[in-house]
Amino acid sequence: MSHEKFPRSGRQFFENIGIAAAVLLTVAGTVLSMTVFRAPGFHADLDFLMALQNFREYTGDLLTGFFQMVTWCGSSYLTMPVLVLVYFGISTRLGSFLLQCVGYSSMLNGFLKLTVSALRPWVRDELIVPPGDAKIAATGYSFPSGHSTNATAVYGSLALMTGSRYRWLTAGFVCLLLLVLFSRNYLGVHTPEDVLIGFASTLGVVLLMCKIFRWTDTGDCRARGRRKWLLFLISIVISVLSAVCFECKSYPEVRDAAGHPIADPARLVQDSSRVIGLYLGATSVMLFRHYFPGYQAENAPRNERVLMTLGAGFLMLLLHLGMPPVLSLVFPAGVAGVLSVFVMVFAVFGVFPVLAAGREGGTDPEK
Repeated sequence: MSHEKFPRSGRQFFENIGIAAAVLLTVAGTVLSMTVFRAPGFHADLDFLMALQNFREYTGDLLTGFFQMVTWCGSSYLTMPVLVLVYFGISTRLGSFLLQCVGYSSMLNGFLKLTVSALRPWVRDELIVPPGDAKIAATGYSFPSGHSTNATAVYGSLALMTGSRYRWLTAGFVCLLLLVLFSRNYLGVHTPEDVLIGFASTLGVVLLMCKIFRWTDTGDCRARGRRKWLLFLISIVISVLSAVCFECKSYPEVRDAAGHPIADPARLVQDSSRVIGLYLGATSVMLFRHYFPGYQAENAPRNERVLMTLGAGFLMLLLHLGMPPVLSLVFPAGVAGVLSVFVMVFAVFGVFPVLAAGREGGTDPEK
């Protein structure tokens, strides 16, 4: 992916407007979700979900299967393989951009979830009944939507980067993103404000990342390295402060009629530790690949791209399944969560491409 892919000159004005609007909307949505939307008398968002539920029942769940399939496109079980495909099979530079967007937006999403601690729609109103197994993937607090964050970070970034050059592809990514966003409401697992802020906050991150990538591209190699070191050190500070905040904050403990926890604070904090690992892993990869460029998909032949993509996917699956149980034997749950995701991200997107640097055509062209 060439440097010119990141918007410059006049487009930066709209970029700045987009970031400002995303910040204002995120702050306003967060405040409202902690005050007005939490009031006992407020139920406009649930009324919307109930209307969609009535439609599902009236049509005999005609579209439910379709939206259950669509909503899976916003799960990390699909967005992460898409990231691997882009990083190793299409453009390592574009994949690096997606990785940073996913890391930063996931960290922001985890912070907002535990800050607001909004309960799921079916917890607020027992009349809301998500269809089938829709509740299985709807873990943790409700605000903002994690699927909306994942979809915007990946498909929204791809739509922005393809731009007018591949209009049909851009339109496809935009349509997929909108379908994923609406599916969270249609299935009754998120309120409209959950989806809207998940989208808006992540869009702000994507636009900000355009500026960060331009900034880290400016100057000589030493200057670029200093800037990436600065981003890495900032990520460490943010991660430590967030971890302390997550552990010290009090959370509402809600139980069902049988006394089982509906929202277990300890489990939710443990889940949020994984986003810290993802965030640290992403910033570490950016710094590491500056000094060790390694494999670049842009310069590799097609058969090598296929092999690298399959190898990276297998490595990610192996680490995803194997690291958590091993690390949980040695470290506390929260630390194990951070380390398991960090090791997976750093190994797959950092170490693996460097070890493959000796492959013909797969090295950085500037090296």
